[in-house]
Amino acid sequence: MSKILKPEGLTGIGGTELSPELMLHLGRAAAQSLGRTCNHPPVIYVAHEPRRAADPLEAALCAGICSGGGNVHCLGMLPPSALSLILSAEDAEAGIALTGGSLSYARVCVRFYARNGLPMSAEQLDAIAALMAPEKTPPLRSHQHIGRIFREEDARLRYVRLLMTRLSQPGLPRQGARKLKIALDCANGAASAAAEKLFAELGAETVCIRKTPDGMNINDECGADDLRSITRCVKDNGCDAGFAFDGGGGRCIAVDSTGEVHDGDRLLAILCADRLARQKADPALPRTESMQNGAAVTHLTNIGFLRYAKAQEIPVTVTQSAPEFVLETMREQGLALGGDSTGYLYFSDMPAADGLMTAGRILRVMQETEKSLAELGAVMEHDPQMRLSVRIPQYWREIWKNDPEISGTVSRIAEELGMDGRVHVRERSESAVIDILLEGRDFKHINQYAMEIAEVIGQRAAVIAEDM
Repeated sequence: MSKILKPEGLTGIGGTELSPELMLHLGRAAAQSLGRTCNHPPVIYVAHEPRRAADPLEAALCAGICSGGGNVHCLGMLPPSALSLILSAEDAEAGIALTGGSLSYARVCVRFYARNGLPMSAEQLDAIAALMAPEKTPPLRSHQHIGRIFREEDARLRYVRLLMTRLSQPGLPRQGARKLKIALDCANGAASAAAEKLFAELGAETVCIRKTPDGMNINDECGADDLRSITRCVKDNGCDAGFAFDGGGGRCIAVDSTGEVHDGDRLLAILCADRLARQKADPALPRTESMQNGAAVTHLTNIGFLRYAKAQEIPVTVTQSAPEFVLETMREQGLALGGDSTGYLYFSDMPAADGLMTAGRILRVMQETEKSLAELGAVMEHDPQMRLSVRIPQYWREIWKNDPEISGTVSRIAEELGMDGRVHVRERSESAVIDILLEGRDFKHINQYAMEIAEVIGQRAAVIAEDM
């Protein structure tokens, strides 16, 4: 696999680590690589989040694509999932999103999508990366073969229409049903372009906040990572529920009318329960609309959901947390749903996690059942979780796993928790940080256990540093 391009994207500080020069070469290589597999100028869709560096980076990317003989269709400010969805429904060779999700405004991630809307394969990315080497770069296109740039002014409406086709049935509000009042926190991000339009189409009254991006306020004390704004908005405006998205529009975390948080696991349980109810009412329901094949979850999924799934006889497949693993598992096993506590939820009829689709489907369940979000969320018991992160020296990466004091502490705590909890300790792939996740019925105990593991890791890192 290329060291430059990976399925999860190329991430860096916009303008420096991800410079316009790099984007120019990246766009040219992408167009030249894709052009080898078709007998016409390759068509590439480009979308971006409202990040400060997005405009110049997009301009350089488009210039590179054109210089490589490709045609660019600029969709404007849209979530990467919107690009993915539009790409899957239309005829183009590829898509490129300038995203960042929950990252700060300074960081940008370049993600490549294949013509089916799914992340590009490692082989496709390797082919693009190979053409970025100076000695392997094909000559530039001459003036009569240089590509063109098309500005798609209606991309937002096309995105909303595609979402509505998937949300139209089931879940239509009953005749005379009360109109629900919904709060939306767009995190000053990509969801700002379409959230209000979608929920108006769904028949809800909306109160939308954090919807005025300026390139620097994305994810700033708002959105899925900071629920204070959406919680206040729900209470102050007497809303039935609130949905908070991240800057990229892929995540969705909900808050009910009492202010209680419903993370991705609870939302997934609500959607599973809805499909089970419809499956019971109509045994002939297509397998893709039922829970017969189960759901894909990750190691971040709450034990409470696993207990719920077991009690309801829902098959569950546990996979790694990266989107490509969840999506691949769903495709291979024909699963209806996937996701975890982070709020990234996946559907069999969507090529990527989409926060607006998640919120829209939860709204549909509320409309059809005439139940509150609090009532629906009670379908599963949510076990407390404790998460900590410990930074370690760069040279100690991977090596810490062989430290007997650390492994012994983790094993002892796992044994003490038994079937009533779990402990998960892993190193981040992109940085020298160890993430600690503990879960159990008693928050006091798991908090103590998490602190103990973090302390042992910190002490051992200090000892190793002294010995160096």
